[in-house]
Amino acid sequence: MPLLQFQRVDFGVGGPLLLDHVDLTIEPGERVCIVGRNGAGKSTLMRLMAGELKPDDGEVRVQAGVVVARMAQEVPQDTQGSVLAVVAEGLGDLGALLARYHHAVQAGDMAAMTAAQTQIEAGDGWDLDRRVQQVLERLELPEDAEFAALSGGMKRRVLLAQALVRAPDILLLDEPTNHLDVEAIT
Repeated sequence: MPLLQFQRVDFGVGGPLLLDHVDLTIEPGERVCIVGRNGAGKSTLMRLMAGELKPDDGEVRVQAGVVVARMAQEVPQDTQGSVLAVVAEGLGDLGALLARYHHAVQAGDMAAMTAAQTQIEAGDGWDLDRRVQQVLERLELPEDAEFAALSGGMKRRVLLAQALVRAPDILLLDEPTNHLDVEAIT
């Protein structure tokens, strides 16, 4: 059964269609590379796959329970906080609680730490905390560093970690090697 399927998908942004009757199927274990000229619709196709955009016509089907994560081509300018907080954002509300807990621990704020801990336990979030820590270690990221102070390559590595922490079934990397060093690419 396909993880993701496009059936006759159309998408336009004024003028001629960017995607015209696209059929695409991604099966478990497949690796897919999208190649095309600048402006051909590669990033748009990935945004449709990630559910960030809806097609003008046709159907996008994602198998129930499948997690799709996307690392954007550009670093969002409004991204703030520690590396740990930015990576944990990939986990939604529970990730924000984990970031709040770690910040409270560093600040020595017992009341905030206890409040966050209670909510994390209620949501079974400690497994996700371990996942965040594992991704940070694997990508050799400094969890306490401020995201805004990082180099372009380190910011991209943090955004990759943010996508990976979701443990996606489909990982969409839009020009993933832009600004990464050779070690990070490997």
